[in-house]
Amino acid sequence: MDMTDKSIFNFKGRSFSLYILFAMVILVLIVVGLVTVNDYNNTKKMFEKNSQYLKQQTEQDIIITIKLTDESYDLYDSSLNEQMRRGFDIVLAEYQRSGGIPSIMNLTDIKHKLGDEFDVYIINESGVIEYTSYKPDLGIDFKKIPYFFNYLTKIRNLEGFFPDRIVHEQTGSGKKIRKFAYMSTPDHRYVLELGFSKPSFSNERSVIQFKQAIEQIASSNPYIDRVRIFNSMGKIADNTSEEVDDATRITLEKVLQQRQGITVKIPEKRQSVKYLFIDLMKEQYGSDMSRIIEITYNDAMLEKAFDEYVQFHVIVTILALAIGIFAAFLLSRQLLKPISGIVRDVDRISDGDLDWKISSTHVAEFQVLENSINMMVQSLKDSIKKVKEGEILHREMIDQLPVAVFMKSVKDGKYTFWNKASEQIFNLPATEVVGRTDLELFSQKMVSTIDQEDNEARLNQVSVSNKKIADKFRGQRIIHMIIVPIFDSTDTLQYILGIGEDVTEETLTMKIDLLFSITRRDILDQLSSIVNYLERAQLKTSHEAMQTFFDKTLESIESIRNQMAFVRSLQDIGITSPAWQSVKKVFWEAVMLIPSSTIDIRVEMDDIELHADPLLSRVFYNLLTNSIKHGDHQLTKIRLYAQKSGESLILIYEDNGKGIPLDEKGKIFEFGYGTGSGFGLFLIRELLGYTEITITETGEPGKGAKFEILVPKGKFRKAS
Repeated sequence: MDMTDKSIFNFKGRSFSLYILFAMVILVLIVVGLVTVNDYNNTKKMFEKNSQYLKQQTEQDIIITIKLTDESYDLYDSSLNEQMRRGFDIVLAEYQRSGGIPSIMNLTDIKHKLGDEFDVYIINESGVIEYTSYKPDLGIDFKKIPYFFNYLTKIRNLEGFFPDRIVHEQTGSGKKIRKFAYMSTPDHRYVLELGFSKPSFSNERSVIQFKQAIEQIASSNPYIDRVRIFNSMGKIADNTSEEVDDATRITLEKVLQQRQGITVKIPEKRQSVKYLFIDLMKEQYGSDMSRIIEITYNDAMLEKAFDEYVQFHVIVTILALAIGIFAAFLLSRQLLKPISGIVRDVDRISDGDLDWKISSTHVAEFQVLENSINMMVQSLKDSIKKVKEGEILHREMIDQLPVAVFMKSVKDGKYTFWNKASEQIFNLPATEVVGRTDLELFSQKMVSTIDQEDNEARLNQVSVSNKKIADKFRGQRIIHMIIVPIFDSTDTLQYILGIGEDVTEETLTMKIDLLFSITRRDILDQLSSIVNYLERAQLKTSHEAMQTFFDKTLESIESIRNQMAFVRSLQDIGITSPAWQSVKKVFWEAVMLIPSSTIDIRVEMDDIELHADPLLSRVFYNLLTNSIKHGDHQLTKIRLYAQKSGESLILIYEDNGKGIPLDEKGKIFEFGYGTGSGFGLFLIRELLGYTEITITETGEPGKGAKFEILVPKGKFRKAS
């Protein structure tokens, strides 16, 4: 035996209890799985939310600490402002004594008067320390610090005293802690700077501790490995001698440039470093006291805590699955007994014994099932009876319809239904049709036509056409056919349904009425012209003038005679079905219907045949009369020619009359529009449309009318 037959997933021939057990196990797996996945997602979100909250709280506490510390420093720094402002009085006095020439100023004497804790700096317009009592800072160029150079330039152009903060020197070699202040010279050529430094600065400022507070805040977050504080120059705060690695330096420059914090991931160390930018820049000070806090988070610790929690839930999930499967096994054993009896009874009913009843059990829920099945079986019996009765009723109704209805199977091509109307229209009894194919019933030519209609129905979901058939008793008939494909629930084609109606009399009557109506209108127009010519001839005295009007009268009479002959010819050949017609022939026939004139009418094309309505000549006649009626005195020429457009043919009819105004081009083919009967061009469009031929007007107003007749592929050919 093949190993696949022994698979636990092969239920063929297994007991019903195994089905129930398997279903319960699947249910337990789904429930436990959903609970586990949901718990996992909630736990993950909780860990991420808590860690994010802890990070935000830590960073917020650090920001508050730094800002409070900076405010405290600011208060302490401001207490020295007055002392430094008085010092500038001595410096300005010496500048005035030297006549505004810094090179002859006695900076040593100024330092002696101010005290050893002071140093004097003179900064020129270029931002360079040109003179100073502190030699290590001589020649320092502040243009290298753009924001500070702009600050000095602003001071040089203003009046007053500008104190700065106590800072670590960022330039020079001393690296001292100093408080600076600035003042412009009266002539605004230089900026005077005082630097005040005393050994007690470190001790006095150390009272306000921020490093210890930040370290304490960081220690409360177990996921922080390290915290470093950088100043606005990218140096470690209060420890400018310590070197910073290149990667950190580049990141600090980016933070200072953007003046906003960023986060950098270090996957290989499983760390993420947050660079927190604290903006402490104040407009009144030249020094930027802003700080960058580098916080290194240990992502591995968070992942480890989360993994431990997940491991615990995996163990709980396994225990829940084991308990659930065991409970499902016990429950399936209990459910098996009453269900087995129901299954046996259902099997007997399914074999066709609809009179069998489900045996009674002692379980309340299964008693409801028993009653439901018994009711379902009874309902099924009633439905089967109704379906049989309905099928007979529907067949009789369709059989009595006044239109032909027939159906054939796609599988073997045999007809399965042929109602009484089909027998009358096609003169074939149902006994000879049902069970036979098209090849057995019709000629090869007819079979080809039927196949074409069936294929069109398959492609377009429906095929509609007028079919001409010959009846030996009633002659040629026109049948309006609708072919529809019938699909089953899987979208597989099963049957071809046909519906047919004899429309011979309706079609003939409609076209005859239309033809006679148009002809009657044209004859009345010609009679009106004759009366007009005769009345005007009576007013003439010369024989030549009277003869001219009589000639026009004869032309109108000839036109009437030609139109009557045209109608008689159509009655002889029939006007119900499209036929192949020579374009040249029908065009010149139309020309013969109009009164003779001096208009140059030409056909400039090879002879072509169109598959069109027998009233095709009426199309050209209406175009000709339209040109004569609306062309005005400038009409002298009418042309008909053709050109190819892809697989289609375009017949072009144009004249050199007045043309059609732009605002009327879209309306001329509407029913009732224009003078006279109001359906001349409308009739043209409808007659051409019988064989899918279209017509549009593309002429230029003032230069003549131009009608383009588009003939699709298969509707034209070379004349035989």
